[in-house]
Amino acid sequence: MRSKTNSGTWLKRLRLLPLLPFPTRMLKYFPPNFIVRDPVHRMVDKVRNEGGHVALLLFHLEDYYSLFSGKPDSLIQMVQEQIRKLFLQSVSAFITKKDFIGVKQFRSDEISMFVRIESRDGFGRCAVVAGKIKEELEARIENQFSLHLESPLRIKTGCSMVESGNNHEFAMEAAYHYAMAVAAKNLPAHYAIQHMELEEIIRTENLSVLTQPIIDLKSGEVFGWEILTRGPKNSPFHNPVELFEFADTAQLLPELEWIVILKALREIKDRQIKEDVFINITPVSLSDPQLLGKLMDQLKLSELDSSQIIFEITERHSINDFELMASILRSYRSQGFRFAVDDAGSGYSSLQSISELVPDIIKIDKSVIRNIDRELVKQAMLRSLLYFAENINCTVIAEGVEREEEANILLQNRVHMGQGYYFAKPQPFEHGRNVVHFASLKEKIVHMRKQAAGL
Repeated sequence: MRSKTNSGTWLKRLRLLPLLPFPTRMLKYFPPNFIVRDPVHRMVDKVRNEGGHVALLLFHLEDYYSLFSGKPDSLIQMVQEQIRKLFLQSVSAFITKKDFIGVKQFRSDEISMFVRIESRDGFGRCAVVAGKIKEELEARIENQFSLHLESPLRIKTGCSMVESGNNHEFAMEAAYHYAMAVAAKNLPAHYAIQHMELEEIIRTENLSVLTQPIIDLKSGEVFGWEILTRGPKNSPFHNPVELFEFADTAQLLPELEWIVILKALREIKDRQIKEDVFINITPVSLSDPQLLGKLMDQLKLSELDSSQIIFEITERHSINDFELMASILRSYRSQGFRFAVDDAGSGYSSLQSISELVPDIIKIDKSVIRNIDRELVKQAMLRSLLYFAENINCTVIAEGVEREEEANILLQNRVHMGQGYYFAKPQPFEHGRNVVHFASLKEKIVHMRKQAAGL
């Protein structure tokens, strides 16, 4: 049975041999994958060698296999041939011959088209054009195969740039896999454009950092500073939530967090910050085996001490292997770094992180602190977290303090430190900034502390 199948396959290939002497331009429409000289690869190479830019527009035929499962081979072959014809007809209305490079089919359920664009800035139109081709193709397929399909064949699109590099074939494959990921996740049309924007932000380190003080609620002094990140102004990534969530989705989180670490270390050195500095980091970045070595090298170059750095492990990124993460933290601690668990009280996972990782500091989530003076349940939760922290010898920082009444509850419960707009908003770090404000705040906290103690 196997020999019969193989012979049939090779008979089909032998029938295609007369095509091989044809010029490359005659083979750019769905060339067979086994031929020695891939015409689409050659055309892409030609455009890129001439300094041009190439984009890949991918069309994924959703539920293709389930729709045609159990159908006769003759019908499937006929459908494939017709879909290819319908695709080329749909494309002709939106892509000029000058810009059309070639089309390949790596798998039966997708079509990959390579097009020439004038510049990287022109990539933004690709998603729009792909959407129009998709609509046209869906309509043509439904009109052609409505009697053969139980439900309409839907198409998802993905776009990607074929990036520059010496290995053009690798660049095309990388573009294909990226475009497939975009299509499979059903991400918005602007996803690929934003991915390019984020890559550019990381490449140029186009980020700014602010500092927000963490106040010792016993002495009223500034204990340390949290480094907070902002993306470029007038950009969708200016908001840190959007910035880091997209970086996570785009699998660029370790690269982005490394830039933040570099920026933080420069701030410490350039501004001569003497207090402890808190830097947010995710388990994703901590799991990078190269990070600790890079970090130690950078500290040596900057002439800084690791004991000044406290990494905040955010609870909004899950830890799948606590044993492994605890081992990683031990490696960092052996070099002098300390750790805080962020967002404590926001969910069960934070309590598990505290018990498994035994951090140096627990940061209580702002959702617990908000209106804590009005909600007895939150006050009970605060006392439980303080009891827990005391038994494992952890310092506690309350985040999101915005009102004096909230600060009073913290003082009454002997919370170690506080952070939030009530004390100071995030700002660029400047020596001696708000000296009067912090002096007044210190005096106020000391007075409130005495009142809370009944003195």
